[in-house]
Order: sequence, then C-alpha cells, then structure tokens
Amino acid sequence: FVRFEPGLPSDFHEFIHRQTRTAFANGNPGNNILPVVPELQAVFDEPRIRGALTSILGPDYAMHPHRHCHLNLSGSDGQKLHKDAFSVRFHRIQEALVFYYPHDVTVEMGPTAIVPGSHYHGKQLDGDMPAEMPVCGKAGTVTVAHYDLWHRGTPNRNPADRYMVKFLFTRMSQPHEPSW
Repeated sequence: FVRFEPGLPSDFHEFIHRQTRTAFANGNPGNNILPVVPELQAVFDEPRIRGALTSILGPDYAMHPHRHCHLNLSGSDGQKLHKDAFSVRFHRIQEALVFYYPHDVTVEMGPTAIVPGSHYHGKQLDGDMPAEMPVCGKAGTVTVAHYDLWHRGTPNRNPADRYMVKFLFTRMSQPHEPSW
C-alpha cells in the first residue's frame, strides 16, 4: 500500500464530504457514488494518483464499476477482517483498491485498517498475520492498496460518522516495459 495526499484544495474535500452526506440522506448510493457525486473523478485525475495507478497497473488501467462509499456510523462495532475476493495469484498486480477520505479521519472514527503483507495469505491465519494498521489521515487522503490485502472498517468511537469511498482499478494489458 501507499498513501497520498492529493494536491486538491481543502474546500474540494469539504464539498465532496457534503455531497456524500447528502447522497446518503437519500439512501446508500452503493456502486453509483460516482454518478451521484461526479466531482469525485477529480481525485483520480490528480497527477500523483494517476501516476501511481499507471506505475502499478499500466497506462491503460480502468476504473472497475465496483466503487462504493462505506459509511461507518458513530458507535459502530466495526467489521471483521476480510478480503474483497480471493483472486488467482499473478506475478504482476492485476487490481488495486483505492481508499479516499473526504474528511479528516482519526483512529477514534473507525478508519479502515489494513494488514501489511497480508496479500500473501490466502486465508486468515489466527495469530500468524501481522498486526493491522489503521489508515488515518486528513481530508483528501488516498491509499492505494494491493487488491488482496486483508482490511476492515474499525469501530467508530467518535460522535461523527466516517465516510470512505473505495474504488477498484484493474490492469487492462500486461506490461512490455517499465512505465517510467
């Protein structure tokens, strides 16, 4: 995984946060978060994010239709550690998860936690996995992670709800030379 703070202004993230809260007021938009909040595309057009995804997945990567905003309500118990799918192992990364926070997220707010190195584990091993690490950050923090990384939403002990938009990106062709 790698974490970024895109070069977008703070008022942009405040706007996305407001739009996301409004979207949830009308029910969970599910995979339709991008059509409901189309301004989110600016996060993925930002040169550092686009560059990271190009380096990892190649120049013709694509945004998968699974793009979902996860709401972690105040007082939640969090999720169990999981992978989104159990994929076939490839030498080169085929897919990447991207987590985006439209507001500041502290450990008390139930951030997404990841288990570094866990993409090598096909199943959860009690006591044999590295410790999970909460992914916190200020508004606009973007984390690009291996698709097979074990992760979870942690308990939210803050009075504020926590929003995290998760996108999936996929490689469209195999590389023939380095992207750089």
